[in-house]
Amino acid sequence: MKGERNAWLDTLRATAILGVIGCHISSSFRELNAPHEHHWLAIAGLGGHGVDLFFVLSGWLLGCLLLSEKTRTNRIDVKRFWIRRWLRTLPAYYTILLLTLGQRVLQGSWQFEDGYYFLLLQNYALDPLPFFGVSWSLCVEEQFYILIAPMLFLIPTRNLITASLICLVTIPMIARWLVADPYPWITHLRIDGCAMGVLLAHLYLNYADCWKKIQTWASYAIPIGLAILLFAGVQRYLGNDGDLPLTFYFLLSGCFVVQSQTSDFWKRRATNSLLKYIATRSYSLYLVHIDALAIARRINDDHFLIYGLICILVSILLAELLFRAVEQPWMTYRDRGDRDTITKLDSQQDSHQPIPSSIP
Repeated sequence: MKGERNAWLDTLRATAILGVIGCHISSSFRELNAPHEHHWLAIAGLGGHGVDLFFVLSGWLLGCLLLSEKTRTNRIDVKRFWIRRWLRTLPAYYTILLLTLGQRVLQGSWQFEDGYYFLLLQNYALDPLPFFGVSWSLCVEEQFYILIAPMLFLIPTRNLITASLICLVTIPMIARWLVADPYPWITHLRIDGCAMGVLLAHLYLNYADCWKKIQTWASYAIPIGLAILLFAGVQRYLGNDGDLPLTFYFLLSGCFVVQSQTSDFWKRRATNSLLKYIATRSYSLYLVHIDALAIARRINDDHFLIYGLICILVSILLAELLFRAVEQPWMTYRDRGDRDTITKLDSQQDSHQPIPSSIP
C-alpha cells in the first residue's frame, strides 16, 4: 500500500470536504437571510457529516499503517508514528491558530482560555468554541492518535485487538444514546468513527474470510444507505428535522471505505484530476474555509450563487497558499527524515550491524 494512492479514497476525501464546505456555506447564508426559509439549502446541511467520513478515512489509513507494521516487525514504533502524524497535521493547524489569535489580540477579544487551543483540549474545555470552530474535529483526531498507537502496540493478540476495537466502536454509540444532550465535539462521544476505520483495517489485514463477507454486505448496504440519505434530504426540504443518528453516517462511511478495496477500478481509476487535487488540499481547505466565508460575507451576502462562488474561490486560494507554504514543506521534511534514517540503517547493514526491527 505504501507509495500508491487509492483513487476511490481520494474521491471520498474530495466528497467529504466539498460536503462540509457546502454545509457551512448554506447554513451561513440562511443565517444572514433569516426571513427567507430556503428549505432547499437545508439539504446541504447533510454535507456536514463529511466530517464523519473523514474520521473513518483517518482510522482506516492509520490502522493499515500501524497494523501492517506490527505484522512485519511484531511491534509498533509509537514515537515515530506520533512524530509523523504531528508533522503532517500540526504545522498547518498552528499556522491558522496563530493568525487567528493575532487577529483576536488586535481586536482586544483575546482571553486566557484561548490557551486551550494550543493543547488541543478546547473540545473539552470550551462550550461552545468561541472561534476556530472546526478545530473540534482536529482535537478528536489528535487525541485518538495518542490513544490508538500504544493500544495496538500493547495488545498481544489479534483477537484481543478485535475485541478492543469493537469496544471503542460500540461504547461511544451507547454513550450518545444514554446522554440526554450529548455534545457532538467531545472525543469520547465521537471516537467511534476513527475506531471503525481501524477495525476495518484490522479485518482487512488479518481476517480474509470475514473481509469478503463485509465486502458483500457493503455492496448491499451502500444503495440502502443512499436511499435513506435521500429520504433525510427530502425531509429537510419539507422543513422537518430529517436528521439521522451519527451511527448511521459512520456505518455508511465504513461501507464506502470498504469499496476502495473491491476491484482495480476502485483502487486506481475511480477519480479524476480535479477530485485528486481537492483531495490533496482537503486538510488546508478544511482549515481555511470558515475564513473564506467571512470574506464572502463582506463582499456579497444577498445572492447565494455569488456568495457561494466567492467562498469557494477564496477557499481554494487560501488553501493553495497554506498547502504550498506550510503543509508541503513539512511533509517533505518528514519524508526526508525517514529516508535519511533508512539510508543510515542500510549503511549499518552493510557493516554487518543489526537493524532495529521497528523500521519498516
